[in-house]
Amino acid sequence: MDIELLVHKSKQNDIQAFMELLNEKQELFYKIAFTYTKNSCDAEDCISEAAIKGYEKLKQLRDSKKFYSWFTAILINVSRDHHRQNKRLTSEEELIDIADSFSYASIEDKLIIENLLDILKHDERELLTLRYLKDYSIKEISEIMGIPVNTVKTKIHRSLNFLRLKGRRVTSEY
Repeated sequence: MDIELLVHKSKQNDIQAFMELLNEKQELFYKIAFTYTKNSCDAEDCISEAAIKGYEKLKQLRDSKKFYSWFTAILINVSRDHHRQNKRLTSEEELIDIADSFSYASIEDKLIIENLLDILKHDERELLTLRYLKDYSIKEISEIMGIPVNTVKTKIHRSLNFLRLKGRRVTSEY
């Protein structure tokens, strides 16, 4: 069904239409929440909380075409809050369970990428995750994060240069 029609129905208090919108990108939403929480149960809790907040604030959405960017921003904020409140480490079993969903060649690759991302500042990590792991465009990231497009480009460029420098150090040590 058309996004605009589903958003319109949702604004008219049609929960089924709202759930249909969320179901379209449920895997993506899960991956985003998991990126912050590092725990499958917590990721699901964040999605549920974001869904409730999104439904309550849906009438504030001006452009129906931007529903997914708008909802993603809500989900990220809920996940950030949850992460701040509950800093827990993920068990190795959970990493193995979700390794395939991130399409990494191996769990070792996933751990290397996560370790590199962990050395970045929080906002830099978010930008790289949205751009390269979740395949959002620069413009969509700008809308989600609420920052100018050029700022997104600059931060991504600086973060990648920093990681390249760190990557060279790691390879030269072995």
